[in-house]
Amino acid sequence: MDFNNLIIELNSIIGVEEESFNIFSLDGIIKGFISIGLFNLIFSYSLRYILIKVFILLFPFSFLTLINNSTSWFFKTYIRSFLGLLLLQSLVAIIFLIIFSIDYNSGNLLSKLLYIGGVYCLIKANSYIKELIGGISTEFSSYFSNLKNISFK
Repeated sequence: MDFNNLIIELNSIIGVEEESFNIFSLDGIIKGFISIGLFNLIFSYSLRYILIKVFILLFPFSFLTLINNSTSWFFKTYIRSFLGLLLLQSLVAIIFLIIFSIDYNSGNLLSKLLYIGGVYCLIKANSYIKELIGGISTEFSSYFSNLKNISFK
């Protein structure tokens, strides 16, 4: 259960013949949405992987903030964010388990829509965990919208 298997499954379910490919057809729109969603997932998961490594390196320094009462808030925020990142990995594994347990038919429109729902759920998993326990955002698309808002001010 990983991205490679998900991409292979998606390509087998939503196969588009190259000579009759039309971007404005339903299959073309579905394929485009899933492709953009998978790029978003790859970037956000690589960002999450780097953040987990950084949080592990910062643990001794965050633990030192417990010495003083005025800096203990940093440790609490650190733990909440780190646990949020780790819990997100568990939620993603559960979502992958559900996606791969459903039997899909390649000609069925419902199967294609279920895959879109699975990819969308993987994209939104970070915001679900952030709303549940707090933490930092690793959604890659949110960084682009923040950069766009900053550049136009």
